[in-house]
Amino acid sequence: MSENASQTQQNPLVTSNAGMRAIAQTTLYNKGDFARLRQFIEQNYDEEMLAEVGAGVRLAEMKATYRLAGRLKIEQVIGIDKHRALIAVSAEHGGMYAMQMIVAEPYPHKILAYVLQPLIPHETAE
Repeated sequence: MSENASQTQQNPLVTSNAGMRAIAQTTLYNKGDFARLRQFIEQNYDEEMLAEVGAGVRLAEMKATYRLAGRLKIEQVIGIDKHRALIAVSAEHGGMYAMQMIVAEPYPHKILAYVLQPLIPHETAE
């Protein structure tokens, strides 16, 4: 995909609070800046979410994904509104993932849900 096409796919994300959080988190993840990613999680995730699963565990999951999948590239915005984003992303080491980001309506739009799920390749689906 050309750089221009990639920018076109990201444009809807910048109009959404959830999209902007997804861009910010993915940028830190792709840089491998895990110290800053931990800060991002601590500052931007909902306190109740962090009470259930702490920043350290969430960061460890992202590190494991980084080792297995590599960097993530936004391929297509599947669905979006101000507080929800569903995005198809490709992985550096192969495979496609569905990324979902949901944020709270009131400012500062804390992250309520983040899911990165591998998509089943067409050839293995029954």
